Amino acid sequence: MARLARVEVFAADEIAIVHVMNRTVRRCFLLGDDAFSGKNFDHRKVWLDGG
Repeated sequence: MARLARVEVFAADEIAIVHVMNRTVRRCFLLGDDAFSGKNFDHRKVWLDGG
């Protein structure tokens, strides 16, 4: 899939603050128990809570 050029996404005459994140993963487990690895990721709930 071809990406758009920046000039097609952002206007050159406008000031913009952007945060871009692009990541491809095959298997990702965010919270709780991961049955594949046997690990528990509940500690990440604090990250989402901001605390």
